[in-house]
Amino acid sequence: AGNDGNGANERELRFLTQFPSFSSFSSFPSCYTSLPHMSLLSDAREMKKGSAELLILSIVEARPRHGYDIARLIEQRSRGELTFHAASLYPLLYRLEQRGWVTGRWTEREGERRRRLYRLTPAGRKVLARQRNVWRAFARAIDRVVGVEEG
Repeated sequence: AGNDGNGANERELRFLTQFPSFSSFSSFPSCYTSLPHMSLLSDAREMKKGSAELLILSIVEARPRHGYDIARLIEQRSRGELTFHAASLYPLLYRLEQRGWVTGRWTEREGERRRRLYRLTPAGRKVLARQRNVWRAFARAIDRVVGVEEG
């Protein structure tokens, strides 16, 4: 991996080609392309779409969680900046389950309705580690371009 003379590491800038199977990262270019009339809110929505899998995998890393808990923790940890609604969260969980990155198990408690708990699989842990590395490289590259200082 070389340096382009402006401090950008080629490996970091080519992160998209390293993991072509990650659909969440394939939308990064569109996430950061905005037109002058686009609002900050719509920009934030696009960025969320590109990082949704990373967010969900991170939340279920420590212990199994049900959908409502996943959405609540994302909102809580982002201090309200990110929210997920059932209409978008559950299809993502289903897709992660189909890929073998999480497993879902129905549970029941007396007096409560059934809930599906999602647990990170060993394959999901590997994907999460790779996605975190890709995210860090991506964020560093964006920070360099937009002039955000690390510190």
